[in-house]
Amino acid sequence: MRDQEVSKTRRILAGILGILVLAIVLFSGFYIAAEADHDCACHDGEHVCPICTCLKQCEAILQFFHSVAAKTVPPVLTVVLLAAAFHITVKSISQETPVSRKVQLNN
Repeated sequence: MRDQEVSKTRRILAGILGILVLAIVLFSGFYIAAEADHDCACHDGEHVCPICTCLKQCEAILQFFHSVAAKTVPPVLTVVLLAAAFHITVKSISQETPVSRKVQLNN
């Protein structure tokens, strides 16, 4: 019973973290799109433009997730496609039995 509670808690936390990561990526993209025409007046080294700083952070976030996705998506997609092909193959090869058809045998 304890393992089920821990498993449920971990699934909930994983879902929340996934939603947060998705929100961060989406909001970073929206911010970059909204500030795409930003004309920075602080080109000297003394002043730092907060909009430019935020744009750099958003670009770094998107670049990080792009590099992670480029490394993980092809292997995961390969495994999913192989599992689907295996499932279809096994499904077509397997024989039907009275148990799989749920037939009641009467004597």
